[in-house]
Amino acid sequence: MKYRIRFPGETSSGRPLEVAAGAPAFEVALGESRFEGSALEVQPGLWSLVGRDGRQVEVSVARGADGSVRAAAGGYHIAFELLDELTARALAATGGRSSRRVDHVAAAMPGRVLKVMVGPGDGIQAGQPLLVLEAMKMENEVKSPRDGTIDSVDCVAGGAVSTGDVLIRFRPES
Repeated sequence: MKYRIRFPGETSSGRPLEVAAGAPAFEVALGESRFEGSALEVQPGLWSLVGRDGRQVEVSVARGADGSVRAAAGGYHIAFELLDELTARALAATGGRSSRRVDHVAAAMPGRVLKVMVGPGDGIQAGQPLLVLEAMKMENEVKSPRDGTIDSVDCVAGGAVSTGDVLIRFRPES
């Protein structure tokens, strides 16, 4: 699977990250660095990783409600955002602004709206599904980038959208 990883303070859409996993083996590529080995989830959020060279490390991973990820291993702590390709493209379209501060959700690529799950006046939380967008022969669940109230839904099920079209608008925060 392809992701992008963005560290605190970065305004770009992140750095490319590729993960290939077939229990228990894993392979991760971040830029020019590659990590391979075996992984075992010891308990929820705690992983035991054994590299190809035989070195073992325990990694704890926790996801925040805001979409952030915190990992700790060997005395090191790191925080980052793990972005799927669709979210990374959306960030690139907004100039890398944090998605939690936007006043609307726009289409990251052309497609067709399959299902709308919210309506005007609905209170929503970050990560809550808003709609399903079919793009590049895949169904993509578009999730809310922040908590708030829906001001308007500017798309309809079955309708076509282009890159950048506003799909959902949030009510301005007072």
